[in-house]
Amino acid sequence: MPWFTLAFVFLAMLPVTMIVPVYKEIVKDRLGGSSYGVAWFQSAAMLGSFLFSPLAGWLSDRLGTRKILIGIFSLVDAIFLALLPFMPSQSSLFVLRFLEGGAHIFVIGLLLTSLSDWEKDKNSRFYNKGILFGIGGTLLTLGGGVGQSLGFLGNDDPVFPFLIGAVILLFIGILSFYTLEQKNISKSDTILWSNARSALGLSPLLLVPILFHFTDRFTVGYFLSSMNIHLREDLGFNPGQVGSLLGTMFLLMSLLSIPSALLSRNWNAISLVWIGSIIYGTAQAVTGFVDSYLGLSVCMIACGIGAGIMYVPTMRLASSLAPRNSNALVMTVFTGFGSFGFLLGPLVSVYLQEGFHSLYDKSSGLEFTGILYGSLEVLLVLSTLPLLARLSKEYV
Repeated sequence: MPWFTLAFVFLAMLPVTMIVPVYKEIVKDRLGGSSYGVAWFQSAAMLGSFLFSPLAGWLSDRLGTRKILIGIFSLVDAIFLALLPFMPSQSSLFVLRFLEGGAHIFVIGLLLTSLSDWEKDKNSRFYNKGILFGIGGTLLTLGGGVGQSLGFLGNDDPVFPFLIGAVILLFIGILSFYTLEQKNISKSDTILWSNARSALGLSPLLLVPILFHFTDRFTVGYFLSSMNIHLREDLGFNPGQVGSLLGTMFLLMSLLSIPSALLSRNWNAISLVWIGSIIYGTAQAVTGFVDSYLGLSVCMIACGIGAGIMYVPTMRLASSLAPRNSNALVMTVFTGFGSFGFLLGPLVSVYLQEGFHSLYDKSSGLEFTGILYGSLEVLLVLSTLPLLARLSKEYV
């Protein structure tokens, strides 16, 4: 059992999520930014993740190593994260945030790839069982949930979560060199983009899990920007309360990851993806109409249930469809497209909310934005229903 890999998946999520509840203090209060600035603070990191994700996968496949790259970029990420709250301007903040996102995708993308290596090794007792994906998905989302809940660390000083996160990444980086196991890595000498085109050419159905992952992360951008600001400024919630609400969704995702992984061994994974997407999208569409903490908690619980049902099956579907010698590239591109969704999600959310606000009123702006974001999940389900037979044939 790759215990350290699984532990690092959990720990790597803490630093980048515990800072979410204090976005407002860093961008708006310290540097005089706007709601767009808050959105860009999230999106800059995701742009870095998206652009660096193919490089992470290609470099790992080319060198035939995971742990060395994970260790190096964990240390780099720690430095960037510690420096973020001390940037003197918004431009320097966003540039550093871009680089931090690029460093972090090396860490989390290659940790997930390491689990995929074990799942795809025919000599491993975990071969094609989904157990490691289930545990990994649980720990990934649990890390996100715990990290969000740690937002209370910024109640008195918004810098504190950044420094704690940097210490965690430093810990991961040092231990990675000595503790991570590598399993049956297939080296590849082909160039970056021809390898990516080759993978999609061999299995064009890879676009289905990639699109779902992109949409899932895109819609989360609504919670991290428009809803985050609404909770802080309109409803007057403190960082701890916001972190608790957002953490509820991630914690439920983690609790359902293993059950959904086990179900995906007997059910076609795409069916679970469809069910989860409909639950998640419907619950998200309602959030803009609810103002009470209790009501929002119910909505986030429903979102967490839907996300938990679909997350691991989406990842398993991508891994199952990936050509063996491009495993790291496919899994990091999969993760990177999720980052691209995170990049666009907050920006589009704020843009739409402001547009609806100018046409109607402030509350209607959030309500319509939530409806549009939730409906994307349902529309994607409807558009992929005709592919059920082909996906059932390819999925193993």
